[in-house]
Amino acid sequence: MISVYERGILARYITTTSTKARHQAKLLSLLDWIQRWGYTSPAVLQALWGLDKSVINRMVRRYVREELIAEVPVYSCRDKRVFILKPEGLRTIESFHQAEFKYNTKPSSFPIKTLTHDLMVQYLVAKGCCEGNYRFFINEAEQGKDGTGKKRRLDAIVYNCGELQGIEVECSSKTIPYRLDIIRRYRSAIVEEQKVSKILMFSHKRRYLRDAERIHDKLFADVDNNLDRSFYEAHLKFVFSRQITAELYESFWVF
Repeated sequence: MISVYERGILARYITTTSTKARHQAKLLSLLDWIQRWGYTSPAVLQALWGLDKSVINRMVRRYVREELIAEVPVYSCRDKRVFILKPEGLRTIESFHQAEFKYNTKPSSFPIKTLTHDLMVQYLVAKGCCEGNYRFFINEAEQGKDGTGKKRRLDAIVYNCGELQGIEVECSSKTIPYRLDIIRRYRSAIVEEQKVSKILMFSHKRRYLRDAERIHDKLFADVDNNLDRSFYEAHLKFVFSRQITAELYESFWVF
């Protein structure tokens, strides 16, 4: 049995090495992934399965023909399309898990303004799952079921190296008051709520991470903010990886 927060991770479905079983594993992985996130894109599937884009395109065309998923055109990311579940796809995973799932995503309900940001979050989680680093994950929507009400959710939570880590993706610069509110909520997520032990910050542009780092320094220097610099230096990490930054930019922003 696959646990709720492991659904979508390809390795969890593979029981034999036969071609047919591996194909079925990819299909179930895709359908579960879409049900949990609401939608996904070819770039995310490349990261999730570690396959070439041409192979991904061939596979999703087949699933569209079989009416398991539907392709929806969008214009705010490089792929210019995302995939959602169709009723037959939902029934397939319900039959596999012997459970009922809710799925209300429609072509008219996409968060267009945050679509690229959300797909980058998916990409990072998918990449970590494919590489075997993330044992399970909890997306932002699923965090709303933990009883914390309207408290700020993290973009994602992953189980990595024996600890729960938060993933945050920066897509723009933030004002000082907004940044102050964010880092105070980060501390709350770590200390009071004990959701995670560390928060990792990524971006498709290095300058957004540098900007956040610069504002943090200003906030720490102001004694009125009552912020413990040593705490944030120990629990908040800016991921200045040229490879990851380039992958995010080239996968979602280069048209």
